[in-house]
Amino acid sequence: MNATFAEVVKSSGNRAVRSNPPHDLDFHLTEQGSDWLWALFSIFGCLAVVYIAFFFIAEAKGTSLTKYALATTLLISMFNAFGYFTYASNLGWAGIQAEFNHLHVHPSITGLSPGVRQIFYAKYCAWFLSWPLLIFLNEMTGMSISEEGKLDELSVVDTVHSLLFQILGTEFWVVSLLVGSLIKSTYKWGYWVFGCVAMLLVEYIFIKRQFIDLRIRGFTMCMHITYLIIMWLYFICWGLSEGGNKIQPDSESVFYGVLDFCIFAVYPGYLCFIAQHYGKTPKMSMNMKSPFHKHHDDEEDQYEAKEVESSSPRNSGETQVQPEEEHEEEPQAQVQA
Repeated sequence: MNATFAEVVKSSGNRAVRSNPPHDLDFHLTEQGSDWLWALFSIFGCLAVVYIAFFFIAEAKGTSLTKYALATTLLISMFNAFGYFTYASNLGWAGIQAEFNHLHVHPSITGLSPGVRQIFYAKYCAWFLSWPLLIFLNEMTGMSISEEGKLDELSVVDTVHSLLFQILGTEFWVVSLLVGSLIKSTYKWGYWVFGCVAMLLVEYIFIKRQFIDLRIRGFTMCMHITYLIIMWLYFICWGLSEGGNKIQPDSESVFYGVLDFCIFAVYPGYLCFIAQHYGKTPKMSMNMKSPFHKHHDDEEDQYEAKEVESSSPRNSGETQVQPEEEHEEEPQAQVQA
């Protein structure tokens, strides 16, 4: 009886690796790694269900800012649940021979040295879909809680410029890491460098927009700094796993999983909470001049107006009395005639 119960429990467990077994691979995901990934799938799936409930409530009686924030976090959770379902099921991968022989397996499955590593491209698909939404949520939350909220309006041009640059730059480094992971030669590190350069530009725009233009301060500023640091950890994890073949795919899944949990679960939830409780819907304008320099522009306009007034004949002491004297002399000339 006990043996039968144990067999039932064992057979009802995680069967993803057995149902979708890896083949022609030396380094691949194991059942323990798949268990961790299923746990993350459960987290993102539960968050998606919660956000769906909140979204319907907000649609009925919420503000537009709350609806936009909840819709963004809902989609982020759904995309990551999709990605981790594929990842945990041991699907969405390709076998690529590693560049370095840091890991060893006995006996070798493929007979190659270095061995063939399992590369999961499914997680890159989830990142490609999730990052633009997170950037949009960042921008929207920053504008709604900015200390410059006392200003009448924000520039649509500045906002679109910031969003497009950050989104396209982020998508570029995601694609760069994906392409690099599918290359077995040392040229893969060239794509890693391309991604790093794009990341530097994206973070420059982010820092300028959030800390200088929108003047975000306090705990939200600390969260943003943590966000910027975690983004670089993705490159470190790539260098240790797909790039350098230093850690096993199981360890890779744990590393990426922790990063994704912080970036796509905790961070969006915080931004959504801040936008809902402390944010105000900003007023937008098509003016290309940034409203954050409005005070400086007003001072320049006043200075130019003073210069114009000082250069006028009336203020400079000059008077045009000569034409009046000529007009008075004309009648006298007629009388003498």
